[in-house]
Amino acid sequence: MEHKILKENVNRLKMPAEMRERIIRNCYTVAEEKVMSKNTKKYFFKRPAIAVASLILCLCLTGVTTLAATGKLQGFFRDITGRNGAIIGTTYEQATEEVKLSVETASDVLMVTATMINPQMPPYGSFEQMGVESYRIIDMEGKVVLEGTEAAMEEVVDGRVTVTIPLENISQGEYKLVVSQLVGSSKADQPLVMSGVWECEFVCE
Repeated sequence: MEHKILKENVNRLKMPAEMRERIIRNCYTVAEEKVMSKNTKKYFFKRPAIAVASLILCLCLTGVTTLAATGKLQGFFRDITGRNGAIIGTTYEQATEEVKLSVETASDVLMVTATMINPQMPPYGSFEQMGVESYRIIDMEGKVVLEGTEAAMEEVVDGRVTVTIPLENISQGEYKLVVSQLVGSSKADQPLVMSGVWECEFVCE
């Protein structure tokens, strides 16, 4: 019964079929291992608690990035819900492999170019502008020297956009740009935040 509820909950989520099946298999495996482990230690239960199955489901979904080691995952939309359960927005998750980032220094700014791998595919085909929503610049020792949000968005041309990030008060040396969120927008829709992990090394001279 618990496995049936677990499968129904996963099937309601918007994600590629391959990812859905992988999550279900992974959750079943973890659930079975937990039950076997408890039986070995002589903890006897009439049946697994539904709370355990729900917890396993949450762990599998929130940690879905760990499955990237066993296969390439596609991006997917996720609804943002408010405290009352109403949908108040949408984000796009797992976009790392769908957008390529490169950087180039020019004077006191960092020019960041985002190239869409499949610019005609959703959600990229609707974007008129794109920008960097959240980023950090760290030195080679891992210290954060600059952190920012909402770099100005620029027009998308042929599936590519270049935005600038100020490098004021950063001394000479080697650094790494770490981007955790991009954002895209069109006139007809609200801006869409895309989550992922992009890293680019550069040198300030």
